[in-house]
Amino acid sequence: MKRYRIGLMVGNKSIDYIHSIRMGVQNTLEEAGHTLIAISDLIPFHSRINTLAYFRVAFEVAARLDLDAIIVPAGIIASYLANDQSSLNEFLGILDQSKVVVIEREIEGYRCITKNNVPGMRECMKHLIEDCGFKKIAFISGPETSHGAREREAVYFQEMQAHGLETPARLFARGEYSGECGGAIEELIDNNRDLEAIACCVDLIAFSVYDVMHKRHLSVGVDIAVTGFDDNAMSAHMDPPLSTVHITGYDLGCMAAREAIRICKDKPQKEYVLSSSFIARASCGERGDNIVEKYRSLITERPFPYEKVIDILCEHTLSMAGRSVTEEFRNAMGELLSQINAAFMHRAEEPESQEPLFSSQDLNLLFNRGYREYLSLEGFQTVAIALLKAIAAESPSKDSGWIIEQITNLHHGIARMLNAEVAETKLAMSRREWIAFHITDDAMRESVDPQSAYRLIMEEFYHLGVRQADVFLLPEPVEFIGTRTFALSDTLLPIGHLYNGRVKVTEGDSPISLQELLNTVLPRYGGSTVYTVGGIMAGDELMGIAALDAGTLDDDGQLIAFLNLGIALKHLQMIANERESNEILSKSNLLLERQSHYDEMTGILNRRGFMAKLSRVLNMHQGENGAMFYLDLDGLKFINDTYGHDNGDEAIRQTTRVLSACMPADTVLGRLGGDEFVAFALIEDESDIASIGHSVDVGMATFNATHSYPFDLAISYGGVLLPIDEHAYLSVTDTLAIADERLYHMKKKRGRARRR
Repeated sequence: MKRYRIGLMVGNKSIDYIHSIRMGVQNTLEEAGHTLIAISDLIPFHSRINTLAYFRVAFEVAARLDLDAIIVPAGIIASYLANDQSSLNEFLGILDQSKVVVIEREIEGYRCITKNNVPGMRECMKHLIEDCGFKKIAFISGPETSHGAREREAVYFQEMQAHGLETPARLFARGEYSGECGGAIEELIDNNRDLEAIACCVDLIAFSVYDVMHKRHLSVGVDIAVTGFDDNAMSAHMDPPLSTVHITGYDLGCMAAREAIRICKDKPQKEYVLSSSFIARASCGERGDNIVEKYRSLITERPFPYEKVIDILCEHTLSMAGRSVTEEFRNAMGELLSQINAAFMHRAEEPESQEPLFSSQDLNLLFNRGYREYLSLEGFQTVAIALLKAIAAESPSKDSGWIIEQITNLHHGIARMLNAEVAETKLAMSRREWIAFHITDDAMRESVDPQSAYRLIMEEFYHLGVRQADVFLLPEPVEFIGTRTFALSDTLLPIGHLYNGRVKVTEGDSPISLQELLNTVLPRYGGSTVYTVGGIMAGDELMGIAALDAGTLDDDGQLIAFLNLGIALKHLQMIANERESNEILSKSNLLLERQSHYDEMTGILNRRGFMAKLSRVLNMHQGENGAMFYLDLDGLKFINDTYGHDNGDEAIRQTTRVLSACMPADTVLGRLGGDEFVAFALIEDESDIASIGHSVDVGMATFNATHSYPFDLAISYGGVLLPIDEHAYLSVTDTLAIADERLYHMKKKRGRARRR
């Protein structure tokens, strides 16, 4: 059977939802005997800076790899692009359309799999209104830019209206998909004292509602009903279990993988829509699936039914990890129950005994056997407390206080373990960062001997936990930030590879093409079925490509390692080039130098970066003609005052995009600050200045006609011819002053920025 190679864009993300899609794809492909190539974009989840540039690198790399099919999570990518469909379409256009499976969005011409959020959300609302009889129902949505959030909130308003229920603004709030929205939840509860239910856009927001209600001494499912969306692994294990809409990223990943395999086999599409369904649990008052009741029906049996209780414990804790239990783990669970039973027997014989049910030693019987392979502490805590509650319900009243004390002790014991685990995780992260920074330090220390530097770099990857890795350089770095397009070389220069702890420096080996990368790397990696491929960046330049076994580094780990690798390779490249030897800097200075040349908000050059790049361009084009432009966004103060500074910042960013798209491809574009921009373009003669200005006007008009921002964009500009000779750079300041004067006359002529 042929083993297909199937790519997954943004496949390196470790955020819950994105990771669940990855695991669905990965498990389905592994089961079918195929290979997953996770394409890394190296964009931190919280970042929205230079995303267009980073995504372009990822898509350009994916397009050139020898992949049989590519899965593109369009909804995730669109969320990074503020739902800019044109940019998403542009990226898709880089790939071979016949090989693409698009998920989360319906895009004409592509094999698409979408999620239908509506049925499950409608069932949820009807359950709250018709089955539970609630009338005061609030909704906490996600970010306004999220298509899924808007879809779910639309169903909420439709069903409330259809049932004749009011939806005042105080019943609606927006939260974050991460669940970090406690303030909005508190305000919602405070403003609605008669609130009966809260429907949440995602489960993580619902978990935050649980936390807020607990702090307010409110009971979920009794004082206020709560529902979620996505059926997170923890939902069924909350106390009480969370009612939610089942439609998981994992299922979507499985469907996408199956369709990708069909593409490889040249078969027609079979699956189109992942539908949703509502699961009613105790957070809405239902008690049918109550773990406590399950335990109560067992613990009265004599002799004590160890095996049955163990089965329930395993069923509810192990389902979260999706792994089968080993005999050793099952025996450890039995030992823990024996300790609990012995404590109860001792209590029966000596009623005044204060012997705890769960001692640290007892818990360690279970947790010291690699428990994280099988369950989570949080999940175990939920079902163990349910067991204690069941015992309390069947115990004499004189014992109820003692059992409550045991529940508190269990809370504290597991809290200590969780704190220890967090501390261990932080320590591991700090150690990983320390090792990653050594990638740069090693390259700097051994820069006079590239072979030694490359060996040390690969050894640091091994110390990070990576077992297989290959690093390739591009013949020349490619500038990818601040340019709309770039030419990615197909030639790669091998510099080293790592395999199971063995490092080999391959500098000087024959170059390979990007299309041959997988054929070169995969046979060396043996039976592994999942790999990560991503670009190596240093500042605004793409230095090369790295391929490594997936799973050894999470999203943040890859980001730190790859960025340090990029800085190291850039440093070595600068050392090798005598013309740049005077620019050799220490690691920190190199980073600061890169950052000091670019405007943080827009990603284009700042004043310093503009002047530096302009100097290089003028030196390269002696004897030609250029044009200096001074540009000013009209009405920025009006936008800030009327619509807020967030919209003002967005106006600046969108202006940057329009200018980048409308001016000639080799234009040097910079932002001086505030609403002021400056540009330099090579031209044939002075008539081209008016042509470029007209192109900018058309671009602004097109933007205003095709976007629904509360503001329109308008820009004034002045252009001046700049003949390029040996004195051109010295006259730049005077030329800009003339351009500024012409800009002033245009602004005066056109008046203030237009308003909607």
